[in-house]
Amino acid sequence: MAAQSRLDHWNGIRGLLALWIVCGHYLHRSPEGTFLEAASCRSFMAVDVFVVVSGFVTHWAYADRLRLGSLNLWKFYVRRMAHIIVTTYISMAVSLLIVVLVPEYKERFMPGVWTLVGCVGFVAHWVKPAAWCPAPPSWTIEALIPSWLLYPFTRGLVDRVDRSGGTLSLMLLMLALHSTSFGPLLFLYFLQNGQLTWGQYATDFMWPPSQLADFIIGVIAAFLAKKHEGDLSKHCWLAVFADLSFAGVVALVLCLPIPATHAECQRDENALLTHGTALGLAAFMFSSAIWGGLVARLLRHEALVVLGGYSFEVYLFQWPLVSVFHHFLQQWPLPTDAFM
Repeated sequence: MAAQSRLDHWNGIRGLLALWIVCGHYLHRSPEGTFLEAASCRSFMAVDVFVVVSGFVTHWAYADRLRLGSLNLWKFYVRRMAHIIVTTYISMAVSLLIVVLVPEYKERFMPGVWTLVGCVGFVAHWVKPAAWCPAPPSWTIEALIPSWLLYPFTRGLVDRVDRSGGTLSLMLLMLALHSTSFGPLLFLYFLQNGQLTWGQYATDFMWPPSQLADFIIGVIAAFLAKKHEGDLSKHCWLAVFADLSFAGVVALVLCLPIPATHAECQRDENALLTHGTALGLAAFMFSSAIWGGLVARLLRHEALVVLGGYSFEVYLFQWPLVSVFHHFLQQWPLPTDAFM
């Protein structure tokens, strides 16, 4: 498989995930919970996919160049973050303009001066995980910036663990990392008799340090894929493993009990999806990068790959676009025909 096309399926899945998130936020909701609504309202877990994928792609694209010295730290940071931060600021500016111009939004959404400063400085969610910033999805960028800044040091740590203990040590490190991101919420879930509050969900999901472990899990998956690419390239069972890993993640998202209301989508067992699928996602990334599989082949469809190229912009600009429609239609949620 050509190196350029090996990760094309991740462009495809990014496009689908961005649309899933938009549907989860703005699709018309029925009075009672349905299977379709349960699938759409759990779209928040797509952010965890973005985080793990970001770790994988960052290592896949930059590890060798940093190791060989063909890319210094400054150039790495510029290439990894400059376009993303500039696009985020544009989205923030457009969103803030809409809030200022529409009285209804100004009264409801206008952030205070210090909150706005925190949003622009990408620190607002360190203080208040559920803070509202212009371009609300910008919290994801704020959560990823520490992971990108620490990546050169993360790469060195992964190298050292591999030299000292090999593949087994790296797999144990992945388990340890998953226990730090998923473990506390799972502990609270059992401690509180199967109940989790929205505040616990928000803290475990939107507080920037909470995403670092999942990012590193993605880094380790990419490291292992590069390390074992030659050893495992003839093992076709990896394609089956990739498909089963993907199917397992999808089944978990779809087969949890249907929440009675949309508000319950981010509480109780649903909140466990914030980090619960990280290892399954890493398994899919590792095996599909080496061998592919049926799912990867479907996601490599040209239309999905092209759509995935705009997934970041779709994700960031969803709020200003839909808020304009809402203002002119004076209906919320949007009617299905307007949404489509």
